[in-house]
Amino acid sequence: MRRKSKSGTVLVFILVCLVAAQVVKMYNEGRSAVRIADGRYPVWRVSEQSGDDDNAPSAQRGRFSVSTGNIHDYMPRLLAGEEVSDYELLPCLENFTRATWNELHKAYDSHNPEAPGGHWFNVLFPALKDAAIGPDPEDQALRNYYIGKAFFASDGAWAEGLATIILAQWYANPVLYSDSLDNLFPRDEAYSLREFIALTIRHSHDNLFGLLMPSSPGRAYPGSIHLGPYPADFPFYYDLIEKNRRVYEDETLGQVTVVETDDLQVTYLKPAQGVYTIIALRAKKSPYQAAGVRIGDTEESLFKHPWPEELKKVDRISHDSEAWFGDGYDYAYAYTPKDVTKSLVFLMRDGLVSGIEIVDDLARPGS
Repeated sequence: MRRKSKSGTVLVFILVCLVAAQVVKMYNEGRSAVRIADGRYPVWRVSEQSGDDDNAPSAQRGRFSVSTGNIHDYMPRLLAGEEVSDYELLPCLENFTRATWNELHKAYDSHNPEAPGGHWFNVLFPALKDAAIGPDPEDQALRNYYIGKAFFASDGAWAEGLATIILAQWYANPVLYSDSLDNLFPRDEAYSLREFIALTIRHSHDNLFGLLMPSSPGRAYPGSIHLGPYPADFPFYYDLIEKNRRVYEDETLGQVTVVETDDLQVTYLKPAQGVYTIIALRAKKSPYQAAGVRIGDTEESLFKHPWPEELKKVDRISHDSEAWFGDGYDYAYAYTPKDVTKSLVFLMRDGLVSGIEIVDDLARPGS
């Protein structure tokens, strides 16, 4: 299995920190990103404030009402290795400010040198990660809310630590997370979290089933677009210009949207309000690439990559895929890992990669 280089990991860390800092900065300035009408790269605009400072009323807190809401009541117990329940810990985050992190640093930096990792940060954040996703969907919305509130009171390393937790909550149940944004957060915070999740996926999501976007003027880092759920409609906070859109109903999948931009086709579903699940990506010109393979690479270079499992040669691709790519290819190579429904397909013509398709086979329209 290929692994990220150390330099690549450091770059991703820096990018996520920068994204987090930018989103929090814009939120604190009363701005958030909204998509403009023609689908170009989102711009910062003043968002409408909800005016409701209590989006998680006490009547909804249920089991979380056991908490005092003061992190200092629980931090010494965590550092001592004592049990602190999710319901005690998470409500404290609602009361965090930017100053809280410095308070924790001053109070507990040398409080317990024998603690795992030797630092309060390495005790608190694993506890937050464990508490962020629970078995009961009835209280998951508040778990999402509390972690989100801490994010808006953070920056730098604190925001980066919370970023991975927020992304895990999103992937655990995107429909519920989207509902949490709509019902528990003020409108400006909901906008900012949607943007942050999308940009974090763009810069840090690491799997084979994504297309690396080509560089372009003004784009500091190309980023990737992946199969899976996004919290915003096309262009998913990318600087993609919509050229054509087709929407239709599938008997099994419901609403299916197919959008075409420059040499790229994106197919996605809308299973719930605020959730847009990409099920297919198709690209047919360089410099799009996937898994380190660029359109235009030779067949020989394709096989130099250390694929975890064997590539399978296929004579023809699916009908819906061929409808976009055309039939001017010789054959294709498909990579479908065992026990995974997703496939990565490289079309070949005259010994060169002529197109790339990434598709969730379980979610093919008409299947």
